[in-house]
Amino acid sequence: MPEKENQIKAEIERFPGAEVKVLRERRISVKVPAEKGYEAAKFLKNMGFTHLASIEYVDWMKENQFELVYNLWSYEKKVAVFLKVRIPRDKPVYRTFMDLWPIAMTHEREAHEMMGIVFEGNPNLTPFILEDWEGPPPLRKDFDTRKYVREKYDKIPFIEESEK
Repeated sequence: MPEKENQIKAEIERFPGAEVKVLRERRISVKVPAEKGYEAAKFLKNMGFTHLASIEYVDWMKENQFELVYNLWSYEKKVAVFLKVRIPRDKPVYRTFMDLWPIAMTHEREAHEMMGIVFEGNPNLTPFILEDWEGPPPLRKDFDTRKYVREKYDKIPFIEESEK
């Protein structure tokens, strides 16, 4: 394992409840319980992970959970940290990280729109990709794409029919 990453790993492991793994050079994974996620994010920001590149979301449908993955970058260390927290799928509510990284607003809007995750404290969870969307969040694993297409588009007459 690269020495720099192991030093960073040792620092992060001081955070209570953190499961830290060096994935490869310049890539570290950190898992924490959801109730410690904000504190861990603040801890990482204070360590120099000042850039929130993105927030990914994983639908662990069989486990009835969503996993939020905060992709953080340190320009000084030139290392990425993937901060992971899991929240209940049936009540997907989590705290906003906008006060740590203002760009979180946009990433949280996307997660809200695509998965239905509510970020408490984010004042703008309005759609920006699917502005006229009617239906459940489309990236959830239980979203039935074929059913949606049949219901939405089978009612539209074919061009040939409308030209008659």
